[in-house]
Amino acid sequence: MSAPQLNLGALDAPSWANGPGPRAVVWVRGCARHCPGCINAHLWDPEPRRFVDWEEIAGWLEAWPDLRGITLSGGEPFAQAKPLACLAHRVREKGGDVVAFSGHTCDELARGEIPGAKDLLGETDLLVDGPYLAEQSTELPLRGSANQKLHFLTGRIRADEIEGLPRREWIGGLASVRVTGFNPFPH
Repeated sequence: MSAPQLNLGALDAPSWANGPGPRAVVWVRGCARHCPGCINAHLWDPEPRRFVDWEEIAGWLEAWPDLRGITLSGGEPFAQAKPLACLAHRVREKGGDVVAFSGHTCDELARGEIPGAKDLLGETDLLVDGPYLAEQSTELPLRGSANQKLHFLTGRIRADEIEGLPRREWIGGLASVRVTGFNPFPH
């Protein structure tokens, strides 16, 4: 599958707070929503920093044979739906599962107004949708605010698998360590 390059924010593995089992997290750059209080505001800027082919990320994933799947976060993953759909397809082809976050609702994505959104939605096992609303901050698994919904789109991920996921974690190596998760520093 041919697709444009990804405007990549970061790659992390393994993560335990961004979906069930050990996962890789693909952080993309660019988000037009600018939700006040967003933990990933540093990824809003769509200015290209690091462009990569989805195949390069697929190759990087091979260095992590024990991962259960990938999580697509950002920024707004559906703003880069075409290359992420290719990557997600490859992951699922190899038996992995895909979690995707979006500030858009599932219905908005399914309408097909965003180029490639239907394709990425078709390769997503669990969609976490809705804008972050700081006034609805929550401790629910995989959500930053109570308005966000979990859509189990296939049977590859079950609701009982996300209960008890850690809310936050330190991730990275000696050169670069950061906190990830949901509301890692609640007010």
